[in-house]
Amino acid sequence: MDKNNINTEEIINKGKELTDAAYQKSLEVIERTKIRFKLQEARNRQRRAYAELGKAAFELIKSGEIKPDEKMKSIESELDTANYTVKLLMRELNELRGAAVCPKCGTVNPEKAKYCSECASPLHEEPEIN
Repeated sequence: MDKNNINTEEIINKGKELTDAAYQKSLEVIERTKIRFKLQEARNRQRRAYAELGKAAFELIKSGEIKPDEKMKSIESELDTANYTVKLLMRELNELRGAAVCPKCGTVNPEKAKYCSECASPLHEEPEIN
């Protein structure tokens, strides 16, 4: 009977050791996960800051306050093309959704709007009265 007690105690002790090791490992995984989330948040803040800096520089170039070099001119041209493409695709998507897109300024207005909420231009052609 003493032999059974020793085996049982050994099994219990081994189980405790394994449980403690698993607990420590899970704490390490949790800590690494927390750091990964913080890292991702920092990278997102970094991207937003770069984007804001780029946007500010782009506006200064467009206003003439900064004279762009060739690389900046190339990037400006690429950005102009991308902005134009985004505007066209947004217009197409909004038209499919039934929204009224201003032909003058591109603002999206409710489907039943008669005039643009941004520039007050007519949104739909008025039928001519004879």
